[in-house]
Amino acid sequence: MHGVVGTIFFLLGGACVAYLWAGGSALERESPLLALGVLLIALAAGLAGRARAAALLVRAGLGAGVVALGWTATRYVAFRGLGATDDVLGRVYLLGIALAVTAVVTFFMLVRHVPHGPVFRGIDLLSLAGVAVALTLGVVWLVGDDARLRPCRLGDDTACDVVATRLLEAAERAPGTPPTAWEDEAARVLDLHGCRGLEPGPCAVHRYASGSVALRAGRFDAARDAFLSACDEDRSWCARAAQEQSMPWTPDDRARLEGAR
Repeated sequence: MHGVVGTIFFLLGGACVAYLWAGGSALERESPLLALGVLLIALAAGLAGRARAAALLVRAGLGAGVVALGWTATRYVAFRGLGATDDVLGRVYLLGIALAVTAVVTFFMLVRHVPHGPVFRGIDLLSLAGVAVALTLGVVWLVGDDARLRPCRLGDDTACDVVATRLLEAAERAPGTPPTAWEDEAARVLDLHGCRGLEPGPCAVHRYASGSVALRAGRFDAARDAFLSACDEDRSWCARAAQEQSMPWTPDDRARLEGAR
């Protein structure tokens, strides 16, 4: 049993490291895969060696995972989207969380049957060292993250509004200049985290701000989709989108914008 569970952890950790080897960022903004990979591989080695520390750490981690999934589920229980499609997506997310909880609980029951030593031994130091390295990498990832974007990434809608406003102001000051690295990252954060069941008005602001960055970067397809989404969610943005001189609107798109005003 300990070999099976250890192999599962090793494969998961290896997948994280393989992603990095293939060219992924070692300190991903959305997921510190390097820290996760090191942790899983260290725990896999500990479980394979029947280390008591590894077994206890895995149980604690799985228990914390269930709590985290439960907390995440509470956000989607009260989720109210902008339409029927968003409501369906919210229920799909809840179903995914329920399946994840089931998988974690099942794995927890499996880990309970993994034999381990009655006392701590030298092999336990390997697991503890892996945890220490993973925590160090996690702290580096957290400290290296942009403090201006972290609140939005963590779910603060007001912080996302501030980020969107900064992007719009930057587009007004220098519409013809390429976006900075921070502005590109801010637009990506808004795309991923900036529209969680908000009212149409604020959500449209986030869409338009993201589109303004895409337009300045020359990503016209992405800018078109963002501007049209903003227009659909709040018609007050349609006129501004139609006035974007550098945007190569098609006749159909322009008719859509002008008809929505």
